[in-house]
Amino acid sequence: METIKIDTIGLDCPAPLMELKKALKRAESGQVIDLEFTCPEAVVTLPNYCQRNKHEVISFEQIANKTWKIVLKK
Repeated sequence: METIKIDTIGLDCPAPLMELKKALKRAESGQVIDLEFTCPEAVVTLPNYCQRNKHEVISFEQIANKTWKIVLKK
């Protein structure tokens, strides 16, 4: 299975969450999704969404000034 990479850098919320939801619809169980974003609200909303929907967060880190990356498994 190929990792799904999503770049929402520069897009305001709720774009990162909406793009994640789209990716999850097409992802297979166990597939990895790598999402980069700059929306500060998504720092809270994305991990919370993953937890509520039982998606495993593999990593979550700040990769640059005001840029974050979350990697999760469906």
